[in-house]
Amino acid sequence: MSSRVFPKEMEGTITFTRGVPPPEAFPIEDIGKCFDAAISNDPDVVLQYGHQQGYLPLRRELASEYGVSESEVLVGNGSLQLQDLLAACLVRPGDVVLTEQPSYDRALTTFRRRGARVKGIPVEDDGISIERLEEALEREVPAFLYLVPDFQNPTGVTLSTEKRRRVVELAEERGFWVVEDIPYRKLRYRGEDVPLLREVSAARVVTLSSFSKLLSPGIRVGFAIAPSALIVALSALGTETYLSPVLPTQAAVAEYLRRGLLEPNVERLKSLYTPRWQAMLDAVRRELPGARAFVPDGGFFVSVFLPGDANTENLAGRAQQRGLVLTPGPSFFAESDDEEAPGERFVRLPFCAVTPGQIEEGVKRLASLL
Repeated sequence: MSSRVFPKEMEGTITFTRGVPPPEAFPIEDIGKCFDAAISNDPDVVLQYGHQQGYLPLRRELASEYGVSESEVLVGNGSLQLQDLLAACLVRPGDVVLTEQPSYDRALTTFRRRGARVKGIPVEDDGISIERLEEALEREVPAFLYLVPDFQNPTGVTLSTEKRRRVVELAEERGFWVVEDIPYRKLRYRGEDVPLLREVSAARVVTLSSFSKLLSPGIRVGFAIAPSALIVALSALGTETYLSPVLPTQAAVAEYLRRGLLEPNVERLKSLYTPRWQAMLDAVRRELPGARAFVPDGGFFVSVFLPGDANTENLAGRAQQRGLVLTPGPSFFAESDDEEAPGERFVRLPFCAVTPGQIEEGVKRLASLL
């Protein structure tokens, strides 16, 4: 083990694991005022058992934003819970679910728990490989295809407009659902937005998102937008699962939106995160020149595939001994038809909850292990 001495300000553990916002990202004062107003203004509803589709004023706000009816909106206790309900509703044991490869590790776990065979389609610099997706569809039609199309978790890539059109065409031709999970979409640091998949065609698209990255993970407010019949089925399953949504947090978010506070907060978050994003890009280019790096235009993550000759054996374990906490790369990988298992060479590098100085030092520690 190296005897290198860390600068005093860089002593201690640097965490490159979960994509969490830092404490300074929380709009504490505004959220507090919105909680007070929500409970004071509507206590008979907010403090009671609630309608399963969620707090009606929040559903109205979301319906207006996405150009749908209230019947097409379900608000739940975080988007991961809605993913679980969706998998419970659509998957029968042994059904295949297709995902990007690599993909969000918690989604993979959720789908497997519901009995799905989860298979990964490789991600390219502009999103999922359409050629490989078409090959997979020739073999088997999935219950659904799960995508994080904007600043993907874990790679950071964005699905191109051309590929979005083809994905939607394939879904309508073959009769499977496409789940677009978009929690990072509003956090763009450069470039222009591309259309949502539902904006291309909504017939076979379920849109999931949450306020975890824009307000606070602790409030656990996520939402699904889908055809009304599917929303009804998900709502019924929710009633059987957790009886009632958490209305105080949903009402506080509705108040926050009603006051017009979200857009200014998003701009504040961009100002906070952009220097960290740039610091991570610079550190990866400088310290890991032989790696294949995915360069995002927004979101929470930069990621790399390390070169084939890199020492990746027990990388996460060795990193921890050097004061660097990593998520093991294989966690992000589903089943694959590829003979190679690139998960051992994959590293996700979240940047939002660490300072530029910690980012620089953390990537140096990673490079020293290879």
